[in-house]
Amino acid sequence: MTTALSDFDRWVLRPAPRTAPLLRLICVPYAGGGTAAFQGWSDLLPDTVEPWFLRLPGREARFREEPRTDVPVLVKEAAAVLGPALGGPYALFGHSLGALIAFELARELRRSHGKEPVHLTVSARSAPHLALRHAVVHQLPDDLLLEALDRRFNAIPPAIRDDPQMRALYLPVLRADVTLLETYVHTPAAPLPCPVTAYGGEDDPEFGPGELEGWEQHTASAYRLRVFPGGHFFLNSCRAELVTDITGDLHAATIP
Repeated sequence: MTTALSDFDRWVLRPAPRTAPLLRLICVPYAGGGTAAFQGWSDLLPDTVEPWFLRLPGREARFREEPRTDVPVLVKEAAAVLGPALGGPYALFGHSLGALIAFELARELRRSHGKEPVHLTVSARSAPHLALRHAVVHQLPDDLLLEALDRRFNAIPPAIRDDPQMRALYLPVLRADVTLLETYVHTPAAPLPCPVTAYGGEDDPEFGPGELEGWEQHTASAYRLRVFPGGHFFLNSCRAELVTDITGDLHAATIP
């Protein structure tokens, strides 16, 4: 008999609970992705950092749930569970769409629970107040949606395009995630008091000059930008180097 997951376990995968972590790192995946996006991170992070991988509706252990299509709704639901569970310092990392969700989640945790992150790391996403550079595609028919996304990211597996069963499982989540991004409306608020680090891939077509730098206006503290070799999914090809860099920021955030 399958045991139902608690609300916390529905939202968070803790692959490597730490005995006495100094902080938790909440990691938010990219569009269409799940906790597998962070495979290997637990082994690369120090024992002082406990990774929490955000489980979004519609995928993996939550595949029977409807994926969300509204950013404010999604972050309110996540914050309602995460807020009471965060008993100490925390930081956030998000890649692509995950960067936008991580940013809004930080603001919602501040607003609804009075809990500020000690660091925010955003990756492969232009600053949230900037307009989208690409045409809106979330309402396109299935084939055209997949074609448009594959042209931009070169990351749609042939099995998704060619296997009807795989498409039926994957496409609703991908479409919902693209809807999250394309219907997002930025609401101005006070900058976060924590430092912000932005990462990009030097060959990523998703942003242009100044779009990563735009994140600087969302922090009242330090801002840092680093560009890695590779395209939009440099977090896979540069995994160890990326996690090492994040660890440096988190170490600095935990020093009194």
